[in-house]
Amino acid sequence: MCGFCGILGPGGGLEARRRRLAAMTASFAHRGPDDSGTFEDEHIALGFRRLAVIDLETGHQPIRLEGDRAVIVLNGEIYNFRELRAELGGAAVFRTRGDVEVALRLLDRDGSGAVTRLNGMFAFALWEPGRRRLTLARDRFGIKPLFVCEEGDDLAFASELGALLAGGYPTTRRLDRRELRHYLAQRYLSPRGCALEGVRSLAPATRLEVEPGRRQETIYWQPPVAPCRATLAEAEERLACLLPGAVEGQLVADVPVGVFLSGGLDSSTLALLAARAVCGPLRTFSVGFGGPGAVSELPAARQVARLLGSDHHEILMEPAEVRTDLECILASLDGPLGDATAVPTWYMSRLARRHAVVALSGEGADEIFGGYPRQRYDTLLDRLGRVGRSAVPWGLRLAGRPVTTRLQSRLRMAPGLGRQLHWSRVFLAEELDALCREPLADERCLDALHAPLAERWRSRAAADPVNARLLTDLELFLPGDLLVKVDRMSMAHSLEVRVPYLDNAVADLLLALPGGLKVGTRVGKRILRRYAKSVLPPQVAARRKQGFDVPVAAWLRGPLREPLCDLLGEASVRRRGLWRPDAVQSLVREHLESTRDHSEKLWCLLALEGWMRAALDTPRGVAP
Repeated sequence: MCGFCGILGPGGGLEARRRRLAAMTASFAHRGPDDSGTFEDEHIALGFRRLAVIDLETGHQPIRLEGDRAVIVLNGEIYNFRELRAELGGAAVFRTRGDVEVALRLLDRDGSGAVTRLNGMFAFALWEPGRRRLTLARDRFGIKPLFVCEEGDDLAFASELGALLAGGYPTTRRLDRRELRHYLAQRYLSPRGCALEGVRSLAPATRLEVEPGRRQETIYWQPPVAPCRATLAEAEERLACLLPGAVEGQLVADVPVGVFLSGGLDSSTLALLAARAVCGPLRTFSVGFGGPGAVSELPAARQVARLLGSDHHEILMEPAEVRTDLECILASLDGPLGDATAVPTWYMSRLARRHAVVALSGEGADEIFGGYPRQRYDTLLDRLGRVGRSAVPWGLRLAGRPVTTRLQSRLRMAPGLGRQLHWSRVFLAEELDALCREPLADERCLDALHAPLAERWRSRAAADPVNARLLTDLELFLPGDLLVKVDRMSMAHSLEVRVPYLDNAVADLLLALPGGLKVGTRVGKRILRRYAKSVLPPQVAARRKQGFDVPVAAWLRGPLREPLCDLLGEASVRRRGLWRPDAVQSLVREHLESTRDHSEKLWCLLALEGWMRAALDTPRGVAP
């Protein structure tokens, strides 16, 4: 795991470009504390910081081929590098023992289209001086980040937005108002977007090639369209053949490796398979919450750790500690992210880094196996039909359950992407209109932003309504929220986190299976649960999904009350000029008085303001 950056173009002159690159590279030293390197010619400059994980002695980057005919910087890991190296061995003399040179020689031999053969998490920049061609690419799911900024004659790129800002890109820092609306609606930016105008995130599974007279952006992989036929037993059997190998392959490292363990189905299965594959006790890491309103997973994690005989480490997050660290946590996000589970992920990563350099985590399981209740609920609304949906409020009231205005709105909506995203909506359209001092891009801009995905949703839903929901989460929530959170919070502590459920072979298997095999009427993850029952104790395999139940509402009324009133106080809101002070103060007052729970909305606004103070209010960038 590392970080890289580069400038294709003059960069304001040779010396100015060198200063820019040095500032950019230094800005993400936390991503690579072990080594650094640069490459420069008249057309391009590349910078790199390395976290040494594989091939500790000879894995220096950038890596160059003979005669400098190709140069690469790569962030991430290629898990099938040994097989690819064996294939390439007869025609190449390797100078390193790691994965990056293998990727470079494969791309040199077969062209940039060979990116489809890389099984791993990665983002890379490949420069071919003879053709003056730059290739940028990201892995299938967007596990590793890559930002791009085109300004004047320069194309600047980096593993973090903060690195672009350190290099003076973009020159003018203006919030992208369409992305701001997306963020306030869903608590994360779109996977192709960025908080700032003039900067974008290269989309997952995308390859961008730039050379004189030619520019091409290609989506090199898409999930399978037609589900393959299989029974539940056959699906479990295939999973049993693939998942252990994926876990074992992602344990390969020349440094200590551990597993994030919550005690739930996903992490317990990973931990069990990892424990079987390592020599000696497996390192496991867990985090819990202290203070009022907290529900901790530590007892469940301890139970699994005892069953595995792991070398278990845990930390109890105290609210006062969160208050002390909050500014640093929000700054480490490298962009606005309103997911409060970033906080425990930050502490888990800090704990793990004291004992390991690499950790495995369960991200991706809910998307490929079908683990979110909203996926089931939204499909159920389709089955009920219009008449059935109209009877839902009556049934809930009869059962003594509340009927919210949001649910009533959802029941009136037609099936589609809009209704699916409504389940996770933070600020509704009318609430945004009341909040913003100046109108954001209106709601139709989100429809336009999601138009290609909405079309894919319709075509998928016609064949398989469940898979349509799962693939939407795979394309939006996973790369926009979960993978961003894990990457930024772990790399803030120089920890590499790997996600075995997103192994190419495992994902290919699950994504091609019918949705009905994955999600039942009352339970999700049917295939994983069935497999887990064959390897885990029944009480673990049957455990219900909990996740990080962050007590944000209690925190904001207690230990985080002071930072809340600082970041979202009237003076701060007026100075920022984005929101109507009375609207924000109403949210704060009602929450502090416990008349309403506005914790989701307040956390989104708080995270945005915290990032803006760290990234935009502090002078950054070098003089050209």
